[in-house]
Amino acid sequence: MSSRDFSSGKLEELLGFLLPEDYKKFLGEYNGGTSKVRYSKFFVEELNQEIPLDVLYGIGVTRTLDLIKCYEEFEEDMLPCSLVIGDDPSSGLIVLIIATEKHGVYYWDHSLSFPQSREEENTYKVANSFKDFVNELIHR
Repeated sequence: MSSRDFSSGKLEELLGFLLPEDYKKFLGEYNGGTSKVRYSKFFVEELNQEIPLDVLYGIGVTRTLDLIKCYEEFEEDMLPCSLVIGDDPSSGLIVLIIATEKHGVYYWDHSLSFPQSREEENTYKVANSFKDFVNELIHR
């Protein structure tokens, strides 16, 4: 089955966990994409840095922007009940963590672009929910 045949429900089956309602609604309405203002930014408090948002991934879109392909690529590196949902222009990743104790949206500096990042500590909480993440985007 190709990723074009997937809905958010089938994505949840593949993942083995449920996605938050706000994120499913976003996928249903927009299926990923960029903000109206190119490179809207989000603030990472622990890095004291505004990070530009490049794109949020969708289902059945080009391979490099596809949630399923990205999940398969990073599955072994991820916490349980988490999903890479987007990226910044410098290879940083936006991660949605569903696990109750750490739920929220995180910035994963997996390429260690910032001096504060280390192999063991390179993931920073940005928002408590996907809706909060989108609402807190800075448009400059």
